[in-house]
Amino acid sequence: MNAQDKAARGLTPPLIRHVALTLGIGCAGLASACSGSSQTVQETTPTETKVEPVVVPPDEKTAVEIFEAECREGLVAAKAALPGLLSIGGVRDEQNFLVPYNQMLVDIERSAGTAGLMDAVHPDEEIRNAAKACEQEAASFVTELSLHRGLYDAFAAIDTKGFDAETKRMVEQTLRDYRRAGVDKDDATRARLKEIDETMVKLGQDFGKNIVDDVRTIEVASADLLKGLPEDFIRHHAPNEEGKILITTEYPDLIPFLKYAENDELRKKLYIANKSRAGESNEKTLGQMLTLRAEKAKILGYANWADYITEDKMMKSGDRAAAFIDRVVRTARGRAKLDYKELLAWKKKNMDRRAKSVEDWQKMYIENKVKSESYSFDTQEVRPYFRYEEVEKGLLDITSKMYGIEYKVATDLKLWHEDVSAYEVMQGGKKIGRIYLDMHPREGKYGHAAQFPYRGGVLGVQAPEGVLVCNFPNPRTTDGPALMEHAQVTTMFHEFGHLMHHVLGGQHKWLSQSGVATEWDFVEAPSQMFEEWAWDHEILSGFAKHHETGQVIPKEMVERMRRADKFGVGIRTLQQMFYASVSLEFHRANPETLDMTKLVKKLQTKLTPFAFVEGTKFHSNFGHLNGYSAIYYTYMWSLVIAKDLFTPFEKNGLMARETTYKYRDTILAPGGTKDAADLVVDFLGREFNFKAFENYLRK
Repeated sequence: MNAQDKAARGLTPPLIRHVALTLGIGCAGLASACSGSSQTVQETTPTETKVEPVVVPPDEKTAVEIFEAECREGLVAAKAALPGLLSIGGVRDEQNFLVPYNQMLVDIERSAGTAGLMDAVHPDEEIRNAAKACEQEAASFVTELSLHRGLYDAFAAIDTKGFDAETKRMVEQTLRDYRRAGVDKDDATRARLKEIDETMVKLGQDFGKNIVDDVRTIEVASADLLKGLPEDFIRHHAPNEEGKILITTEYPDLIPFLKYAENDELRKKLYIANKSRAGESNEKTLGQMLTLRAEKAKILGYANWADYITEDKMMKSGDRAAAFIDRVVRTARGRAKLDYKELLAWKKKNMDRRAKSVEDWQKMYIENKVKSESYSFDTQEVRPYFRYEEVEKGLLDITSKMYGIEYKVATDLKLWHEDVSAYEVMQGGKKIGRIYLDMHPREGKYGHAAQFPYRGGVLGVQAPEGVLVCNFPNPRTTDGPALMEHAQVTTMFHEFGHLMHHVLGGQHKWLSQSGVATEWDFVEAPSQMFEEWAWDHEILSGFAKHHETGQVIPKEMVERMRRADKFGVGIRTLQQMFYASVSLEFHRANPETLDMTKLVKKLQTKLTPFAFVEGTKFHSNFGHLNGYSAIYYTYMWSLVIAKDLFTPFEKNGLMARETTYKYRDTILAPGGTKDAADLVVDFLGREFNFKAFENYLRK
């Protein structure tokens, strides 16, 4: 995630592209004059969103009832509009059919966006449960529309000759998505497809909930066993009444413990606890999901789910995805062997002179040690420079300058928690969007980092609204300064890249082309590219200042940090290809004969230098198997594109206005109005290639 989890909860049919994204994104995946740009970000004064997230009133039952009514408000309007769309007589055109159809999608999204977000972030469990029910109802109606022969026939009868390019594209893609949904099948088959999709939504919710709810804990007998961990971590993990220290599998505990704790036995124990979450319950759920996906693919005429799900992406087929994975593995393997050799050498010298391998639970710890000793860099060294409040302010300042926008604190909003903040995004004095920042962990909240497309932009109707949902140190509750790891800073930049894409790309008249509604395997490219700004000293010097002395982060420290980050890039790339292969091969295999654990073992042995650890069930807590299904490869595919997109910035400077504005106007602002490959050509002046990515791996 950092992508990270933009994972969809179910298999919402592709007909309603933006609504499907709203139902599905939750991961693990962002403006004055245009200086000669070919396209400007259009300005509009939209209406205010009717449904805001709600704060729980004192009466809990009343709160749930209020939420249920507000969440369903858009669905009620959409369902009421459908008969009118179907009853239009004579010639159907843009004004009498497409505009009200678009409004119906906006209404559905009001419910879907509210439900998906509140399920992930609301502090009240009853509200979250009500959101799940609302989400299921929204998905059911989306499925009904995707299989509605009357709507399909209405679209098919439209004469698009006089339409502008965006409207023609909207009609063409809608017809394509109808066909991919199975609208041309007989009544019984369409009924079965609807049943599959609705079941998949529920299974997807269960899969995600099982992971979130299964927070496991290991006991540490004394503080002495926490040796190596940061002082603030130890301070926040005091012994309980029985004298035990509890370490959970939640990210704020997991990552520091695996990276810093010197006790190898405890690291292994926590690793296994984390990798076995959701265990048998999710293995069963996943089996049902794979079976239903295979059935749907077969009904629609595809060899397997991988071929179906990649067809409308840049990749186009499962075989091409497999070939891409193989190419990346071949490119990275040499670098990975060198990385592994350094890890093993350190282990032999410092842990076990007879060691013949490095274990998966040791990887993060030893990598950190090698970076410290061989590359003169300790990840803890930079933490004092990354105080959360300063990082957030710096990020807003940077994007404001890059894209010619301003942020104004949004007031008089009903928000779902006191830690959430909101900003209006302004351009030329006019509002073009709103962003929400829900950046700190709490019980029951989505545990990774993601951008939720809460509202899609529609010119003259509503401005786009996006929500960052992350789990970074909380200044309000932290005992002392809320200091971030640089990896967390990078994640924050990554997710903000999605946010800018959603807002700046949300200035179109058709919801299905708004925001990040481009091919799914391109969505991560802008956010991955924006991570580069978190590695540049000139950029960091604007906000990375020591929380005690005020000293700007030294340039030589950033250079050491960059050199150290290059160590392990080969191994990390192979690890990502292992994840991508699990994702792809689970969906190319016959689900009736698939032995999940056996296949995971096989792929881990083939693709990574680390042995499978007995007692783990990685696939049961690999959340991307829900939403991304077979296309986890998209992260690396997008990275290949991102490295190429970055080349003009390397040449001209990261904040060169001519470049940043061109990027804004050719990559972000178009949203889904063009194919992603064409957007890249508009920016680079050529098709993308692998050269920058291969240099990144080989340097």
